[in-house]
Amino acid sequence: MTAWKTIAEEAARCFTQDDPVAARAYSEFMPPPYVALKPYALDDLGLPAVGGSGFGVTEYEEADELAPGFARIARHLLLEIEKLVRPHPDPAQRKEHEFSATLLKGNPAWPAEAACAKRAPRPLTLALSLALSRTQDDKGRVRWTLFGTSHAGPARAFWESFGPRDEARFVAAAAWLAGVQADTLQALEAAGLRVLPRTADPALPAFDEGALPAFAKPLLWKAGSPAPKTLLTFEPLEKLPPPLKQAWLADAMTLVPTPAGLAFFEHPGYHSLAKALPWAQQIPLLQMFPRSESSYALRIPQSGWLDEKKAGEARADGHKMARTFVRTHRWERVARDADLAADAYADLVTVALFSDDPKDLGLYRKPMARNSQIWTPGYDAVLHGPRADAKALAKAAAAVRAGGRFGYRFFFPPMRAGARSLFWHRPLLARMDPATGAVTLPPEPLLGFVTAERDAEKPLELRPTLLRRDGHREAADSFVQDKGLLRRTTTSNLRKIFEFSEMLGGKLTPALAHRLLDVAKDSALEPWLESLKARAADPAQGEKALEVVRRKLSAPAAAAAAGDGAPASLTYAKTHTRAFEEELWTTIAALAEGGEFRHKDNADVVTYNEGKTGGELGLKLGLAPARSRDLDKLADHLHVLHQRKIDAHGMTGRAFVADHRFRWETDFDMGWSKGWSKNRSKPSERNVVVVIPGKDPKQVVVMADHYDTAYMEDVFYPSRGGDELRAAAHGADDNHSATTALLLAADALLPMAREGKLEKTVWLVHLTGEEFPADCLGARALARSLVRGDLALTQADGQPVDVAGAKVVGAYVLDMIGHNNDNDRDVFQIAPGEGAGSARLAQLAHVANERWNKSVPAWNKDAERKGKGRSKRIEDPKQVPQAAEHLALRGEIRTEWEPRSALYNTDGQIFSDLGIPVVLFMENYDIRRTGYHDTNDTMKNIDLDYCAALAAITIESVADLATRPPANLPPTPSSGAGGGAPLRPTPPLRS
Repeated sequence: MTAWKTIAEEAARCFTQDDPVAARAYSEFMPPPYVALKPYALDDLGLPAVGGSGFGVTEYEEADELAPGFARIARHLLLEIEKLVRPHPDPAQRKEHEFSATLLKGNPAWPAEAACAKRAPRPLTLALSLALSRTQDDKGRVRWTLFGTSHAGPARAFWESFGPRDEARFVAAAAWLAGVQADTLQALEAAGLRVLPRTADPALPAFDEGALPAFAKPLLWKAGSPAPKTLLTFEPLEKLPPPLKQAWLADAMTLVPTPAGLAFFEHPGYHSLAKALPWAQQIPLLQMFPRSESSYALRIPQSGWLDEKKAGEARADGHKMARTFVRTHRWERVARDADLAADAYADLVTVALFSDDPKDLGLYRKPMARNSQIWTPGYDAVLHGPRADAKALAKAAAAVRAGGRFGYRFFFPPMRAGARSLFWHRPLLARMDPATGAVTLPPEPLLGFVTAERDAEKPLELRPTLLRRDGHREAADSFVQDKGLLRRTTTSNLRKIFEFSEMLGGKLTPALAHRLLDVAKDSALEPWLESLKARAADPAQGEKALEVVRRKLSAPAAAAAAGDGAPASLTYAKTHTRAFEEELWTTIAALAEGGEFRHKDNADVVTYNEGKTGGELGLKLGLAPARSRDLDKLADHLHVLHQRKIDAHGMTGRAFVADHRFRWETDFDMGWSKGWSKNRSKPSERNVVVVIPGKDPKQVVVMADHYDTAYMEDVFYPSRGGDELRAAAHGADDNHSATTALLLAADALLPMAREGKLEKTVWLVHLTGEEFPADCLGARALARSLVRGDLALTQADGQPVDVAGAKVVGAYVLDMIGHNNDNDRDVFQIAPGEGAGSARLAQLAHVANERWNKSVPAWNKDAERKGKGRSKRIEDPKQVPQAAEHLALRGEIRTEWEPRSALYNTDGQIFSDLGIPVVLFMENYDIRRTGYHDTNDTMKNIDLDYCAALAAITIESVADLATRPPANLPPTPSSGAGGGAPLRPTPPLRS
């Protein structure tokens, strides 16, 4: 059985039975990214595989993350090794190296006598086996991450890079490391290079390098033979046979790699720690590097030592102290791809890890201990966060707060395929010229191997391959810098076209391709295409990229003949009317500013609010701490409104309103919140679900919003004049604009259901708890129940509804659809989640947008619209703005990995993580603007013409998906692992 088939068969069981699904809130636990096999998408695989045990790495990952990351690691390590092995002869000019005293003490890779050896300057070399994986950060970015040195030991990744027929590749790599000219094994032998295997250590079975390739055996050094000129070995210097060790000390032999680089593998404390703390052997290397969160490099999490009671010296006890941590969160008002700010506020590490004090939590922060590992100076495990429960977290917090020295690393779980964690064991080869200090890497990297690990079971192994696909290769290599544009803009544009074409299984219409591009609004597709040759660093590569793009596009004539995907509409006859606009406005106003629903955050009532006024602004507005949680009344109100619509459309007894009830659970105590405390005695949270029946009750289309609102920043933050009052926003835009769209969608969809036009059942889902401190609470509960197949709904009369067998074929999530960005008008986001299923939904949304835009000119000829211009913003919620011309909107398809996508900032990310096909509809979100999450999220910031158009387009998209039989859905390329179909060679890890 191939490795991927085994993984797929395990996944089918584990996601529904063993309950490993991580769907926790991002700010209390960052879950692993699921690759290849999403928990909900086992039948829609996008495997990063080449053959049954292959593992494909995309051109973009190698060019943007891995290659620059390896270069940075090599430069830093070789500079530090040089300080260690070749200290400056003048003590006054000697620079302190980063190797800690605890790492070097008694380390067999660099014994004391090595430091005293007098050796002529020679190139320093690395053949360092690294442990890498993909991790997810709080902005939804999935990136290659340095975990440290390979926990398979120093040698195996090197030797596993060569198959039985890879003699030429081995010769090239060994000759490069040794700095000799040789293109055959015989030439390498003649140049004096020999190989010495690492001695097997029963105490470290994972470090066994295995059998060497047969072609390397003629190079083996034989006991009793003279010392060679160059010895390739991963044996620690102290454990070399005495003649070889003495030859090196006497400067009569060169060791490659330079022996000091093996010190990271030889720390006995971390070997001992690994028995209780998973993957602890990786840690020593991490402490050589500062934290890195930049977009175009390997991610490196923070690690170090802390002492809560005393700061101590920077290197007290030989430990590298790092007592503070800059916390980020996905609601931070900085660009998604921005690095950490140099002047960002830093918490004590212990506060960031463990504090549940509301003063430390602020508006958006929660303890991060679940994403950490902690140990003592004696290398005893204190905490493995990803497996910790509340009791373990409390015990670890008490130990750290009691004082003393503790080692830690922020540990974001590695990517998972099914039930297995994946690590790439990849060797880093590098050389430093002793004369110039220049660091170089070989032209062809070694790739090592990938392990798929599950607890104590023997790992499965996968073979990594760097993909070199037409078009993708040129996009990654030749468009690094874009004159006048942000870095890699053209690369990203090309990548989106290529990937969407592959996911949709055919050619893209020119209009769809154009909406994938990050280009000026007034630009056209053809001039952009023709500019590729001039943009490329290599004109030939630019020509090749253009050729591949044109192959991905349908001819304009064919697209026009097909209406470019824009046939007659299904719902616009109802939704382009003045009556629709008026109901939209009055409903948003009633929900946001009607006075009945004021305190709409899940955490209300907040005991910490007592005595707070919200500062000068809060006093002016008459704000007061919440005495009740109006979210519950609002849920009841939504029940009433939907039931009225069901009755009015003659669907009583067929369509119904129900609750999805569940408990609010966290990893820490939030006793200051009465909303949270209420859940200790019984499940007290609920999503409101309206079921509109289609012909197939098991095929479900979800249209969702969130009906809670956020706390207001301008009465909380002292920097904005507040006094830390937690007071819920009115929420006109965020998110009653979307809640109202769902209410109006019922008027369009219920008649279609009554007339038998819906092929699939539609669920209108009002999700609870998207905002802090609940953090996508309703979406996580719903998605997790869908994965496990145990979703239960309860009607108002208490009767249960059996929906456990329902399969969601697509989810359209709406979040903030009412505000037209003043800096970039008439644009909205179609932000798909990961994978082919989400791409299909985005395609349908694009078609719905095209349908709307093509009808706008005719609609605007009507007397009530003609010449009326744009809608005007008004502050009075009781006054509906006058009729205006309909807007043609530009729906930009923003893939989940690109910086402009706001999917990560919404419930949509939860669905995407678990493999539920999803698209976010959102306004042209400007994360830096005021007017949401503050006192100004009122009707004065709602643009009625924009909101009505966007609401109509979302309703049309839902109706389109719901009326299509499964056979008429846009196609997906065939794939599969469990059914014996061949694995596809091309899909990237994160599409």
